[in-house]
Amino acid sequence: MRALADLVARWRTPEPRIPMERVDEPACVLCGVATSETPGFESHGVCGQCGYHHAISAWARIRLLTDAGSFRESHASTTSVDPLSFPDGGVYRRQLREAFRRTALREAAITGVCQIRGRPLMLIVLDFGFLGGSMGVVVGERVAQAFEDAARRKLPVVSVCSSSGMRVQEGLLALTQMAKTTAAAERHQRAGLAHIGVLSNPCTGAAFGSFANRADVLIGEPGALMGFASLRDLERNGDAALESDAHTAESHLANGLIDQVMGRQRQRDLLSSLIDLTSPSTRVEITRRLEPFVRHSSREISPWHEVELARHSQRPSAIDYIGRMTTSWVELRGDRSGEDDAGILAGLADLGGEAVIVIGQQGETASDGAVADGPVSDGRAAVVRPAGLRKAMRALRLAEKFALPVVTLVDTSGVEATRAAEDAGLGSALAATLALMSRVETPLLAVIIGEGGSSGALALSVADRVLMLEHAIFSIAAPEDVALALHGDASKVDEVTEGLRLTARDARDLGVVDLVVREPKEGAHADPEAAASLLRTAIVQELGALSSQRPSKLVKRRYDRYRRTRVYQNFFRVSLGRNIGDFRRGVVDRLRGLVPSRLRRSTAEYEDPGIPFD
Repeated sequence: MRALADLVARWRTPEPRIPMERVDEPACVLCGVATSETPGFESHGVCGQCGYHHAISAWARIRLLTDAGSFRESHASTTSVDPLSFPDGGVYRRQLREAFRRTALREAAITGVCQIRGRPLMLIVLDFGFLGGSMGVVVGERVAQAFEDAARRKLPVVSVCSSSGMRVQEGLLALTQMAKTTAAAERHQRAGLAHIGVLSNPCTGAAFGSFANRADVLIGEPGALMGFASLRDLERNGDAALESDAHTAESHLANGLIDQVMGRQRQRDLLSSLIDLTSPSTRVEITRRLEPFVRHSSREISPWHEVELARHSQRPSAIDYIGRMTTSWVELRGDRSGEDDAGILAGLADLGGEAVIVIGQQGETASDGAVADGPVSDGRAAVVRPAGLRKAMRALRLAEKFALPVVTLVDTSGVEATRAAEDAGLGSALAATLALMSRVETPLLAVIIGEGGSSGALALSVADRVLMLEHAIFSIAAPEDVALALHGDASKVDEVTEGLRLTARDARDLGVVDLVVREPKEGAHADPEAAASLLRTAIVQELGALSSQRPSKLVKRRYDRYRRTRVYQNFFRVSLGRNIGDFRRGVVDRLRGLVPSRLRRSTAEYEDPGIPFD
């Protein structure tokens, strides 16, 4: 019966022919330029002069985002009434009828199944033109039914919200819709399905404080007013005048409360990429294993020189590797608690044909000279802060939900040892990150790309496989700090560095690292493209092996990996292996000395650049 009722309701509620709800507006509300003279307004409702995003109708939004003819409205028969018979002389009922005639909608929410670039999904659109997009009983019912239908049909949800508060004429019944829609969105979440939210201007009140903020990825439109409280409430309760950018999409992005600010012209492409990345249909399969590389004494340098290479100012950073190794990179911003630490990058990407979550530690300077936002360390590598760890944990939970492998790119001088970091819960965030990394049920691959400093590096290195670039380092503390603590003399750093066993070869011998990845001979900074190509090959190879294993088995092996880390178990094996390796190299060097120089090939001819070695 509902299907028949919906069919009749759709027939009686035709889609309006007007392209935009406010096409008759003579000028842009922000800059005053005639909208008819600006490109982009007719098609997207965006002023071509100042970029202001004007309000558009729900039907116009549907045309912008969806494939032509693919939208099929659902729950169209669910229409508004006056559930409390509000004592206003029938004004509320007249307002509903007027809103219906003006917007060709039966309520502020319109829902339906559609496609975006051929990808099926459930679409929810709240139209501010219908009584301010306020939350009432029918809005809550339509939204909840849309989430339930999407969960049953295993479809992702895209919600577009332009709304205000609650429908006061419906009293407590309207208030409870916040709980209803949030619970429905949560059930959809627990089914492992994606929910992507677009917050338009304005987006405040009940919708913002319920299902809209349960989205996995939140996208705000430029300049959009957003927040739970209205701007009027903030001005009335504040002690000082609000800044011009307060309560906007841009301020929410800076505070880590949304992930992207994206104009309407690019939203369709972004939504298509996100649906692809959160609904992967293929996995990487490796048909050929790379052969291990044989070490050559000509490439072995002193431990302190390794430290210098790991800290080289032009060494590729996490964002450099991400840009060279991946496609469809969509960054996730913030910890959803009011901060966005630029020292941690997190996002979804396509790596070798597989959707992955990438988490990287980003220092102050990339190899192209770009400077990251926010406070930075004194050196090139990043410092670890509580907000960054909370962002990483958010990304890890998304990876588990969507069954996506995680690749972490580790490059940090350590944690931020400040009073502010301690007050923000540094110890708690470290412990929580280590705990989550140990138990998250998805493949984890960690790569130490530069300086692996102490607990800050370990926090993102608890993984099923740990890779390390040839000239990276992994240490319990900075060699300078150790020299000062043990000898009271920082000049003894060379001696201390030798004893710390912090090179990639040492970490491999100690069993902390599984695979050492070859760099260009002079270091990754000498040829970033080649370094990224080598690393990408190794990562794809390892992910192919990990993705074929059951998540529960990965978690058990991950626990066993760290449970078996015992000094008495490894000391003899490591020492014996090192002595055998030294003896073997000595024999090879002696034999080479017996061969006439004219018959010897150069060392470079023995080297096969681009192959990882173990």
